[in-house]
Formats: sequence, C-alpha cells, structure tokens
Amino acid sequence: MMEVKLIHGKDWNDAAILEIEVNGKTELSAYPLYECPEDATLERDLNFVYRIPRLMKQAYEAGKSGEPFVITEVDEEAV
Repeated sequence: MMEVKLIHGKDWNDAAILEIEVNGKTELSAYPLYECPEDATLERDLNFVYRIPRLMKQAYEAGKSGEPFVITEVDEEAV
C-alpha cells in the first residue's frame, strides 16, 4: 500500500505550512519564506520540487502492482 499523508499546520505568523509524508517518510514540506522571498529559487529554497518525479514514479509503480493508494489529511496537532 502507498499512503500519502498531508499534515496541515500553522507557523508563528498563523500562515499555512504543509508537510507531505509518503509511507511514513517526510518527502516534501512547504512553508512561507519570510527571510528571503526574493531568493526563493529552485537551487536554494524550492529544490524539493526535484523529488516530485520520483514520487510520481513510486505512485505509478504501486498502482501497476495493484497496491491501494491512500491519501490522509491531518492537522499537525493530531500527529
């Protein structure tokens, strides 16, 4: 089974943050870039997007083998 968990939370400024776990392992996280919004580049703060193709392939392979694909959304306080 492939399980994707979306963990929704808030930062100190009450802005949304998101952590994505795949089969219990944190794969991606997104949060406001207060310190350096002008420097939010793929090479620096947004490099997590390079993991997306690998995650897509993992989901595809799980589907090919008939594994269920489960997405669970939780509040960070429930984790």
